[in-house]
Amino acid sequence: MKDDITIFLNEQDDKVYVRVPDDKETHFELQNLSGRILQEATHDKSLHDFDLTGLDDGIYFVLVNQGSLIRSKKIVKGYHP
Repeated sequence: MKDDITIFLNEQDDKVYVRVPDDKETHFELQNLSGRILQEATHDKSLHDFDLTGLDDGIYFVLVNQGSLIRSKKIVKGYHP
């Protein structure tokens, strides 16, 4: 399996999108800076989104677990230099 996990924030619709390379069972988590799970889902679709509406500006982590492939990415909501 190729490591083609893509995670990106779209602040226009206040969502984080996660695309995985294969339509197989994948576990997705959105965590705050303390590691508390704010949202999670498990399904076999190649695209998942987290709705950040109502969450404070700050740092969050997206974790993706697809069998032996585990990735995480830091997301910064509301930072506009």
